[in-house]
Amino acid sequence: LSGDGHDVSLIEHDPKGAAELSGALDVRVVEGNGATAGTLRRAGAADASLVVATTDSDEVNFVTGRIAASMFKVPRVVVRLRDPDHEEAFHELSRGDAVEIFCVNPEGAAVDKVASLLEVPRALDVVSFMDGELLVAGFRITESSEFAERPVSDMKLFFAETPSLVAAIHRGDRAVVPHGGEEIRAGDIVYCAIERTDLEGMLELMGAPPEDRHRVMIVGATRIGLALARRLEESESRVTLIEPDADLARRAAESLPDTLVVSGPVTSESLLQEAEVERIDTFVAVTAEHETNLVACLLTKRLGAGRTFALVDNPALANLIGETAIDAIISPRLLAIGLILQHIPGARVHSMAALLGDRVEVMEAEAVKGSRIVSGALSEVSLPRGVLVGALRRDGALLVPRGPDRVEPGDRVLLIATTESAAKLTEFLTD
Repeated sequence: LSGDGHDVSLIEHDPKGAAELSGALDVRVVEGNGATAGTLRRAGAADASLVVATTDSDEVNFVTGRIAASMFKVPRVVVRLRDPDHEEAFHELSRGDAVEIFCVNPEGAAVDKVASLLEVPRALDVVSFMDGELLVAGFRITESSEFAERPVSDMKLFFAETPSLVAAIHRGDRAVVPHGGEEIRAGDIVYCAIERTDLEGMLELMGAPPEDRHRVMIVGATRIGLALARRLEESESRVTLIEPDADLARRAAESLPDTLVVSGPVTSESLLQEAEVERIDTFVAVTAEHETNLVACLLTKRLGAGRTFALVDNPALANLIGETAIDAIISPRLLAIGLILQHIPGARVHSMAALLGDRVEVMEAEAVKGSRIVSGALSEVSLPRGVLVGALRRDGALLVPRGPDRVEPGDRVLLIATTESAAKLTEFLTD
Protein backbone atom coordinates (compact mmCIF):
# COMPACT_ATOMS: atom_id res chain seq x y z
CA LEU A 1 0.00 0.00 0.00
CA SER A 2 2.79 2.43 0.81
CA GLY A 3 4.43 1.54 -2.50
CA ASP A 4 1.18 2.49 -4.25
CA GLY A 5 1.35 5.94 -2.68
CA HIS A 6 -1.09 5.43 0.21
CA ASP A 7 -0.47 7.03 3.61
CA VAL A 8 -0.32 3.99 5.90
CA SER A 9 -0.30 3.64 9.68
CA LEU A 10 0.54 0.18 11.02
CA ILE A 11 -0.33 -0.83 14.58
CA GLU A 12 1.87 -3.50 16.18
CA HIS A 13 1.41 -4.75 19.74
CA ASP A 14 4.90 -6.23 20.22
CA PRO A 15 7.52 -3.52 21.01
CA LYS A 16 10.36 -5.43 19.34
CA GLY A 17 8.26 -6.08 16.25
CA ALA A 18 7.22 -2.42 16.08
CA ALA A 19 10.86 -1.30 16.23
CA GLU A 20 11.87 -3.70 13.45
CA LEU A 21 8.96 -2.64 11.23
CA SER A 22 9.78 1.05 11.68
CA GLY A 23 13.12 0.48 10.00
CA ALA A 24 11.89 -1.95 7.36
CA LEU A 25 8.74 -0.28 5.98
CA ASP A 26 7.90 3.16 4.67
CA VAL A 27 4.88 3.49 6.97
CA ARG A 28 4.07 5.09 10.29
CA VAL A 29 4.34 2.37 12.95
CA VAL A 30 2.29 2.81 16.13
CA GLU A 31 3.06 0.54 19.07
CA GLY A 32 0.00 -0.57 21.02
CA ASN A 33 -3.14 -2.67 21.18
CA GLY A 34 -5.22 -2.11 18.03
CA ALA A 35 -8.37 -3.28 19.82
CA THR A 36 -8.41 -0.13 21.96
CA ALA A 37 -9.82 3.28 21.06
CA GLY A 38 -6.73 5.10 22.32
CA THR A 39 -4.32 3.26 20.06
CA LEU A 40 -6.61 3.60 17.05
CA ARG A 41 -6.90 7.33 17.75
CA ARG A 42 -3.09 7.71 17.92
CA ALA A 43 -2.82 5.84 14.60
CA GLY A 44 -5.20 8.31 12.92
CA ALA A 45 -8.40 6.26 12.73
CA ALA A 46 -10.51 9.43 12.95
CA ASP A 47 -9.17 10.54 9.55
CA ALA A 48 -8.72 7.13 7.92
CA SER A 49 -10.57 6.12 4.75
CA LEU A 50 -9.92 2.44 5.51
CA VAL A 51 -9.12 0.30 8.56
CA VAL A 52 -7.92 -3.28 8.07
CA ALA A 53 -7.75 -5.66 11.07
CA THR A 54 -5.55 -8.66 10.26
CA THR A 55 -4.17 -10.05 13.52
CA ASP A 56 -4.14 -13.79 14.17
CA SER A 57 -7.06 -13.39 16.58
CA ASP A 58 -10.66 -13.26 15.37
CA GLU A 59 -11.68 -11.61 18.62
CA VAL A 60 -9.11 -8.79 18.33
CA ASN A 61 -10.07 -8.15 14.71
CA PHE A 62 -13.76 -8.19 15.65
CA VAL A 63 -13.33 -5.55 18.37
CA THR A 64 -10.99 -3.42 16.24
CA GLY A 65 -13.44 -3.42 13.36
CA ARG A 66 -16.39 -2.53 15.55
CA ILE A 67 -14.53 0.39 17.21
CA ALA A 68 -13.42 1.69 13.80
CA ALA A 69 -16.95 1.49 12.38
CA SER A 70 -19.09 2.66 15.28
CA MET A 71 -16.82 5.05 17.16
CA PHE A 72 -14.59 6.54 14.47
CA LYS A 73 -17.07 6.18 11.57
CA VAL A 74 -14.33 4.94 9.23
CA PRO A 75 -15.99 4.74 5.77
CA ARG A 76 -14.62 1.27 4.95
CA VAL A 77 -13.60 -1.54 7.33
CA VAL A 78 -12.05 -4.90 6.44
CA VAL A 79 -11.62 -7.60 9.09
CA ARG A 80 -10.02 -11.01 8.82
CA LEU A 81 -12.31 -13.55 10.48
CA ARG A 82 -11.75 -17.30 10.28
CA ASP A 83 -14.83 -18.45 12.19
CA PRO A 84 -18.09 -18.18 10.15
CA ASP A 85 -20.02 -17.55 13.39
CA HIS A 86 -17.84 -14.49 14.07
CA GLU A 87 -18.45 -13.25 10.53
CA GLU A 88 -22.23 -13.63 10.91
CA ALA A 89 -22.20 -11.75 14.22
CA PHE A 90 -19.97 -8.98 12.85
CA HIS A 91 -22.31 -8.33 9.92
CA GLU A 92 -25.33 -8.38 12.24
CA LEU A 93 -23.82 -5.87 14.66
CA SER A 94 -22.67 -3.65 11.78
CA ARG A 95 -26.06 -3.55 10.07
CA GLY A 96 -26.95 -0.09 11.35
CA ASP A 97 -23.57 1.50 10.62
CA ALA A 98 -23.25 3.85 7.64
CA VAL A 99 -19.95 2.23 6.60
CA GLU A 100 -18.87 -0.44 4.14
CA ILE A 101 -18.04 -3.69 5.93
CA PHE A 102 -16.02 -6.54 4.41
CA CYS A 103 -14.96 -9.82 6.02
CA VAL A 104 -12.03 -11.86 4.69
CA ASN A 105 -11.60 -15.53 5.59
CA PRO A 106 -8.17 -16.82 4.49
CA GLU A 107 -9.10 -20.41 5.29
CA GLY A 108 -12.28 -20.22 3.22
CA ALA A 109 -10.21 -18.69 0.42
CA ALA A 110 -7.80 -21.64 0.62
CA VAL A 111 -10.68 -24.13 0.26
CA ASP A 112 -12.00 -22.17 -2.72
CA LYS A 113 -8.52 -22.24 -4.28
CA VAL A 114 -8.22 -26.03 -4.00
CA ALA A 115 -11.73 -26.46 -5.40
CA SER A 116 -10.85 -24.28 -8.41
CA LEU A 117 -7.68 -26.30 -9.03
CA LEU A 118 -9.67 -29.53 -9.01
CA GLU A 119 -11.84 -28.14 -11.83
CA VAL A 120 -8.83 -27.84 -14.19
CA PRO A 121 -6.77 -31.02 -14.75
CA ARG A 122 -2.98 -30.57 -14.50
CA ALA A 123 -3.25 -26.90 -13.50
CA LEU A 124 -0.78 -25.54 -10.95
CA ASP A 125 -2.87 -22.47 -10.25
CA VAL A 126 -6.31 -21.23 -11.32
CA VAL A 127 -7.88 -17.80 -10.77
CA SER A 128 -11.18 -16.67 -12.28
CA PHE A 129 -12.05 -13.15 -13.40
CA MET A 130 -14.86 -11.34 -15.21
CA ASP A 131 -17.57 -13.07 -13.12
CA GLY A 132 -16.01 -16.48 -13.80
CA GLU A 133 -15.99 -16.13 -17.60
CA LEU A 134 -12.20 -15.73 -17.87
CA LEU A 135 -9.66 -18.07 -16.28
CA VAL A 136 -5.99 -17.44 -15.64
CA ALA A 137 -4.48 -20.91 -15.29
CA GLY A 138 -0.87 -21.97 -14.82
CA PHE A 139 0.56 -25.10 -16.46
CA ARG A 140 3.99 -26.69 -16.59
CA ILE A 141 4.92 -27.02 -20.27
CA THR A 142 5.94 -30.51 -21.34
CA GLU A 143 7.83 -31.47 -24.48
CA SER A 144 4.58 -32.88 -25.88
CA SER A 145 2.78 -29.55 -25.50
CA GLU A 146 1.84 -27.71 -28.70
CA PHE A 147 3.16 -24.52 -27.09
CA ALA A 148 6.71 -25.78 -26.48
CA GLU A 149 9.36 -23.84 -28.43
CA ARG A 150 6.82 -21.34 -29.80
CA PRO A 151 6.56 -17.56 -29.28
CA VAL A 152 3.73 -16.42 -27.04
CA SER A 153 2.17 -14.58 -30.01
CA ASP A 154 1.20 -17.98 -31.44
CA MET A 155 -1.56 -18.20 -28.83
CA LYS A 156 -3.84 -16.20 -31.12
CA LEU A 157 -3.29 -18.78 -33.89
CA PHE A 158 -4.82 -21.49 -31.71
CA PHE A 159 -7.65 -19.32 -30.35
CA ALA A 160 -8.32 -16.86 -33.15
CA GLU A 161 -11.96 -16.21 -32.28
CA THR A 162 -11.82 -15.84 -28.51
CA PRO A 163 -9.81 -13.84 -25.93
CA SER A 164 -6.59 -15.65 -25.00
CA LEU A 165 -3.00 -14.77 -24.22
CA VAL A 166 0.05 -15.81 -22.22
CA ALA A 167 -0.08 -13.73 -19.05
CA ALA A 168 3.13 -14.77 -17.28
CA ILE A 169 6.05 -17.18 -17.57
CA HIS A 170 8.15 -18.67 -14.77
CA ARG A 171 11.53 -20.04 -15.85
CA GLY A 172 14.18 -20.92 -13.30
CA ASP A 173 14.24 -17.99 -10.89
CA ARG A 174 12.69 -15.54 -13.39
CA ALA A 175 9.05 -14.46 -13.50
CA VAL A 176 8.14 -12.28 -16.48
CA VAL A 177 5.10 -10.70 -18.06
CA PRO A 178 6.04 -11.59 -21.66
CA HIS A 179 6.02 -9.64 -24.90
CA GLY A 180 4.82 -11.29 -28.11
CA GLY A 181 8.27 -12.50 -29.17
CA GLU A 182 9.05 -14.30 -25.90
CA GLU A 183 9.50 -18.03 -26.55
CA ILE A 184 7.82 -20.70 -24.44
CA ARG A 185 10.13 -23.58 -23.53
CA ALA A 186 9.58 -27.07 -22.17
CA GLY A 187 9.81 -26.92 -18.38
CA ASP A 188 8.37 -23.40 -18.13
CA ILE A 189 5.39 -22.66 -15.91
CA VAL A 190 3.08 -20.67 -18.16
CA TYR A 191 0.00 -18.75 -17.07
CA CYS A 192 -2.64 -18.47 -19.79
CA ALA A 193 -5.71 -16.24 -19.79
CA ILE A 194 -8.49 -18.11 -21.57
CA GLU A 195 -12.27 -17.93 -21.82
CA ARG A 196 -13.82 -20.70 -19.76
CA THR A 197 -15.63 -22.11 -22.79
CA ASP A 198 -12.24 -22.78 -24.45
CA LEU A 199 -10.73 -24.61 -21.48
CA GLU A 200 -11.00 -28.09 -23.02
CA GLY A 201 -9.09 -26.98 -26.12
CA MET A 202 -6.43 -25.36 -23.96
CA LEU A 203 -5.93 -28.59 -21.99
CA GLU A 204 -5.39 -30.57 -25.16
CA LEU A 205 -2.78 -28.11 -26.45
CA MET A 206 -1.03 -28.17 -23.08
CA GLY A 207 -0.65 -31.93 -23.33
CA ALA A 208 -3.00 -32.37 -20.39
CA PRO A 209 -5.61 -34.97 -21.37
CA PRO A 210 -8.78 -35.36 -19.28
CA GLU A 211 -8.17 -37.20 -16.04
CA ASP A 212 -10.24 -38.85 -13.32
CA ARG A 213 -10.10 -36.25 -10.56
CA HIS A 214 -12.49 -37.95 -8.20
CA ARG A 215 -9.98 -39.58 -5.83
CA VAL A 216 -8.69 -37.01 -3.35
CA MET A 217 -6.54 -37.56 -0.27
CA ILE A 218 -6.41 -34.82 2.37
CA VAL A 219 -3.79 -34.72 5.12
CA GLY A 220 -4.75 -32.78 8.25
CA ALA A 221 -8.11 -32.51 10.04
CA THR A 222 -7.60 -28.76 10.33
CA ARG A 223 -10.38 -26.25 9.73
CA ILE A 224 -9.28 -26.12 6.08
CA GLY A 225 -9.05 -29.90 5.77
CA LEU A 226 -12.49 -30.48 7.23
CA ALA A 227 -14.13 -27.75 5.13
CA LEU A 228 -12.51 -29.12 1.97
CA ALA A 229 -13.64 -32.66 2.77
CA ARG A 230 -17.23 -31.45 3.34
CA ARG A 231 -17.24 -29.66 0.01
CA LEU A 232 -15.87 -32.69 -1.82
CA GLU A 233 -18.46 -34.94 -0.18
CA GLU A 234 -21.10 -32.88 -1.98
CA SER A 235 -19.51 -33.81 -5.31
CA GLU A 236 -18.77 -37.24 -6.74
CA SER A 237 -15.25 -37.29 -5.30
CA ARG A 238 -14.04 -40.16 -3.16
CA VAL A 239 -12.21 -38.64 -0.22
CA THR A 240 -9.64 -40.04 2.22
CA LEU A 241 -8.53 -37.93 5.20
CA ILE A 242 -5.39 -38.75 7.21
CA GLU A 243 -4.95 -37.21 10.67
CA PRO A 244 -2.16 -38.18 13.11
CA ASP A 245 -4.08 -37.18 16.25
CA ALA A 246 -6.45 -40.05 17.15
CA ASP A 247 -8.98 -37.80 18.91
CA LEU A 248 -9.14 -35.33 16.00
CA ALA A 249 -9.44 -38.26 13.59
CA ARG A 250 -12.37 -39.68 15.57
CA ARG A 251 -14.18 -36.34 15.56
CA ALA A 252 -13.51 -35.91 11.85
CA ALA A 253 -14.99 -39.34 11.14
CA GLU A 254 -18.12 -38.43 13.09
CA SER A 255 -18.65 -35.23 11.08
CA LEU A 256 -17.71 -36.63 7.65
CA PRO A 257 -20.00 -39.60 6.91
CA ASP A 258 -18.81 -40.07 3.31
CA THR A 259 -15.06 -39.67 3.96
CA LEU A 260 -12.66 -42.48 4.84
CA VAL A 261 -10.75 -41.16 7.87
CA VAL A 262 -7.42 -42.79 8.76
CA SER A 263 -5.43 -42.06 11.92
CA GLY A 264 -1.65 -42.21 11.62
CA PRO A 265 1.56 -40.35 10.72
CA VAL A 266 1.07 -38.28 7.58
CA THR A 267 4.60 -39.00 6.33
CA SER A 268 4.49 -42.77 6.95
CA GLU A 269 5.30 -44.52 3.67
CA SER A 270 3.62 -47.75 4.80
CA LEU A 271 0.43 -45.93 5.83
CA LEU A 272 0.26 -44.07 2.53
CA GLN A 273 0.76 -47.29 0.59
CA GLU A 274 -1.91 -48.97 2.69
CA ALA A 275 -4.26 -46.11 1.75
CA GLU A 276 -3.44 -46.77 -1.94
CA VAL A 277 -1.85 -43.38 -2.50
CA GLU A 278 -0.73 -44.45 -5.98
CA ARG A 279 -4.40 -44.40 -7.05
CA ILE A 280 -4.98 -40.88 -5.75
CA ASP A 281 -5.58 -38.22 -8.38
CA THR A 282 -4.98 -35.25 -6.07
CA PHE A 283 -3.14 -35.15 -2.74
CA VAL A 284 -3.72 -32.08 -0.53
CA ALA A 285 -1.58 -31.47 2.58
CA VAL A 286 -3.13 -28.87 4.90
CA THR A 287 -1.68 -29.61 8.35
CA ALA A 288 -0.64 -26.75 10.63
CA GLU A 289 3.02 -27.72 10.06
CA HIS A 290 3.87 -26.33 6.64
CA GLU A 291 7.24 -28.08 6.39
CA THR A 292 5.39 -31.35 7.00
CA ASN A 293 3.02 -30.48 4.14
CA LEU A 294 5.96 -30.12 1.75
CA VAL A 295 7.56 -33.40 2.86
CA ALA A 296 4.23 -35.26 2.61
CA CYS A 297 3.68 -33.99 -0.94
CA LEU A 298 7.19 -34.94 -2.06
CA LEU A 299 6.78 -38.42 -0.56
CA THR A 300 3.36 -39.07 -2.09
CA LYS A 301 4.60 -37.84 -5.48
CA ARG A 302 7.39 -40.41 -5.32
CA LEU A 303 4.85 -43.08 -4.38
CA GLY A 304 2.78 -42.41 -7.50
CA ALA A 305 0.12 -39.85 -6.55
CA GLY A 306 -1.16 -37.50 -9.26
CA ARG A 307 -1.14 -33.78 -8.43
CA THR A 308 0.09 -32.63 -5.02
CA PHE A 309 -0.98 -29.41 -3.29
CA ALA A 310 0.75 -28.10 -0.15
CA LEU A 311 -0.52 -25.45 2.26
CA VAL A 312 2.48 -23.16 2.81
CA ASP A 313 2.39 -19.61 4.20
CA ASN A 314 6.15 -19.14 4.58
CA PRO A 315 7.16 -16.88 1.63
CA ALA A 316 10.59 -18.53 1.33
CA LEU A 317 9.03 -22.00 1.12
CA ALA A 318 6.19 -20.83 -1.15
CA ASN A 319 8.74 -19.82 -3.78
CA LEU A 320 9.86 -23.44 -4.11
CA ILE A 321 6.99 -24.21 -6.51
CA GLY A 322 9.24 -23.99 -9.54
CA GLU A 323 12.00 -26.07 -7.97
CA THR A 324 10.14 -29.12 -6.65
CA ALA A 325 7.76 -31.79 -7.89
CA ILE A 326 4.93 -30.19 -5.88
CA ASP A 327 2.23 -29.01 -8.25
CA ALA A 328 0.67 -26.13 -6.31
CA ILE A 329 1.35 -24.07 -3.21
CA ILE A 330 -1.75 -22.84 -1.35
CA SER A 331 -0.99 -19.66 0.60
CA PRO A 332 -3.86 -18.33 2.74
CA ARG A 333 -1.71 -15.27 3.45
CA LEU A 334 -1.42 -14.29 -0.22
CA LEU A 335 -5.07 -15.14 -0.84
CA ALA A 336 -6.12 -12.87 2.04
CA ILE A 337 -3.93 -10.03 0.75
CA GLY A 338 -5.55 -10.29 -2.67
CA LEU A 339 -9.03 -10.18 -1.13
CA ILE A 340 -8.17 -7.20 1.07
CA LEU A 341 -6.63 -5.17 -1.78
CA GLN A 342 -9.94 -5.34 -3.64
CA HIS A 343 -11.37 -2.94 -1.06
CA ILE A 344 -8.75 -0.19 -1.25
CA PRO A 345 -10.44 3.18 -1.87
CA GLY A 346 -9.72 4.84 -5.21
CA ALA A 347 -9.41 2.38 -8.09
CA ARG A 348 -12.54 0.28 -8.55
CA VAL A 349 -10.88 -3.12 -8.18
CA HIS A 350 -13.24 -6.08 -8.54
CA SER A 351 -10.72 -8.87 -7.95
CA MET A 352 -7.00 -9.35 -7.52
CA ALA A 353 -4.63 -12.31 -7.31
CA ALA A 354 -0.92 -12.86 -6.74
CA LEU A 355 0.87 -15.38 -8.97
CA LEU A 356 4.23 -17.12 -8.64
CA GLY A 357 4.81 -16.36 -4.98
CA ASP A 358 3.65 -12.73 -5.26
CA ARG A 359 6.03 -11.89 -8.12
CA VAL A 360 3.20 -11.23 -10.61
CA GLU A 361 -0.15 -9.58 -9.87
CA VAL A 362 -3.39 -9.85 -11.83
CA MET A 363 -6.06 -7.21 -11.26
CA GLU A 364 -9.58 -6.78 -12.60
CA ALA A 365 -10.64 -3.15 -12.35
CA GLU A 366 -13.35 -0.92 -13.71
CA ALA A 367 -12.13 1.89 -15.97
CA VAL A 368 -13.41 5.25 -14.74
CA LYS A 369 -13.97 8.48 -16.62
CA GLY A 370 -11.05 10.87 -16.25
CA SER A 371 -8.46 8.16 -15.54
CA ARG A 372 -5.28 7.90 -17.62
CA ILE A 373 -6.14 4.44 -18.93
CA VAL A 374 -9.09 5.89 -20.90
CA SER A 375 -7.14 8.91 -22.17
CA GLY A 376 -6.24 7.41 -25.56
CA ALA A 377 -5.28 4.31 -27.51
CA LEU A 378 -3.36 1.76 -25.43
CA SER A 379 -0.26 2.43 -27.51
CA GLU A 380 -0.47 6.08 -26.39
CA VAL A 381 -1.29 5.54 -22.71
CA SER A 382 2.32 4.46 -21.92
CA LEU A 383 1.63 1.88 -19.26
CA PRO A 384 4.68 0.99 -17.13
CA ARG A 385 7.11 -1.62 -18.45
CA GLY A 386 6.07 -5.07 -17.26
CA VAL A 387 2.33 -4.31 -17.49
CA LEU A 388 -0.02 -6.08 -19.89
CA VAL A 389 -3.69 -5.32 -20.59
CA GLY A 390 -4.90 -8.90 -20.81
CA ALA A 391 -8.59 -8.52 -21.58
CA LEU A 392 -11.57 -6.18 -21.63
CA ARG A 393 -15.20 -6.88 -20.90
CA ARG A 394 -17.52 -4.45 -22.65
CA ASP A 395 -21.31 -4.83 -22.93
CA GLY A 396 -21.02 -8.45 -21.79
CA ALA A 397 -18.42 -9.42 -24.43
CA LEU A 398 -14.80 -10.39 -23.77
CA LEU A 399 -11.98 -9.23 -26.02
CA VAL A 400 -8.18 -8.98 -26.04
CA PRO A 401 -7.24 -5.39 -26.89
CA ARG A 402 -4.38 -4.45 -29.21
CA GLY A 403 -2.29 -1.27 -29.32
CA PRO A 404 -4.74 0.83 -31.38
CA ASP A 405 -7.72 -0.12 -29.17
CA ARG A 406 -9.04 2.20 -26.46
CA VAL A 407 -10.30 1.39 -22.99
CA GLU A 408 -13.61 3.12 -22.40
CA PRO A 409 -15.21 4.22 -19.10
CA GLY A 410 -17.21 1.35 -17.64
CA ASP A 411 -15.03 -1.37 -19.20
CA ARG A 412 -13.79 -4.15 -16.97
CA VAL A 413 -10.02 -4.29 -17.51
CA LEU A 414 -7.74 -7.25 -16.72
CA LEU A 415 -4.21 -6.04 -15.95
CA ILE A 416 -1.19 -8.34 -15.51
CA ALA A 417 1.96 -6.83 -14.00
CA THR A 418 5.17 -7.65 -12.22
CA THR A 419 4.91 -6.72 -8.55
CA GLU A 420 7.30 -3.79 -9.06
CA SER A 421 5.21 -2.38 -11.92
CA ALA A 422 1.87 -3.06 -10.22
CA ALA A 423 2.66 -0.39 -7.63
CA LYS A 424 2.41 2.24 -10.42
CA LEU A 425 -1.03 1.21 -11.69
CA THR A 426 -3.13 3.24 -9.25
CA GLU A 427 -2.39 6.50 -11.10
CA PHE A 428 -3.71 4.96 -14.34
CA LEU A 429 -6.96 3.71 -12.79
CA THR A 430 -8.11 6.65 -10.65
CA ASP A 431 -9.57 9.96 -11.87
